Amino acid sequence: MEFETERLVLREFNEGDKNNLYKLFSEKFASTYEHLPKDPDGVESYINFHMENAKSSDRTHYYYVIELQETHEFVGSIGYAFVENAGINGVEGCVTELEYYLLEKHWNNGYMTEALKKIISSAFERGDMVKIFAQCHTDNHRSEKVMVKCGMRRSEKQPAPKFYNGTLKTNVRYELTV
Repeated sequence: MEFETERLVLREFNEGDKNNLYKLFSEKFASTYEHLPKDPDGVESYINFHMENAKSSDRTHYYYVIELQETHEFVGSIGYAFVENAGINGVEGCVTELEYYLLEKHWNNGYMTEALKKIISSAFERGDMVKIFAQCHTDNHRSEKVMVKCGMRRSEKQPAPKFYNGTLKTNVRYELTV
């Protein structure tokens, strides 16, 4: 599966993405996210998981590389995973969590807003989504701004503070529902 926006290509992971994802996950901002792989073998396992999941008839994760359309330069990754089934506003369906990461040198160009809008619309077009949410650390104002620009609203239910690499962090959660 591949998507295009005005300036970007969002494509499924392939084996050639290992070095780019390792570089992305090694950047300072990503170091607080413990679930991201921190070594080349971990990145390879991460890619392999997503490549295998993409072939599954019970697919649960939809993750993509973000590239510039003109040059195919790697700029980040984005995706979502199913969390649970729920009923919202009388409609039964899937709740999914969004994740997105952008190389710091590409911040402040609107790329993530563009990519996130495309991912959100494609997820809801599937027809089985009732809620999409994303979280970021409260000090990550750029990420929070992206969520707002994409029409997401601050959730009434906020996550409890959590330790990340020994530091207590508070997250903020935004969501969209049917």
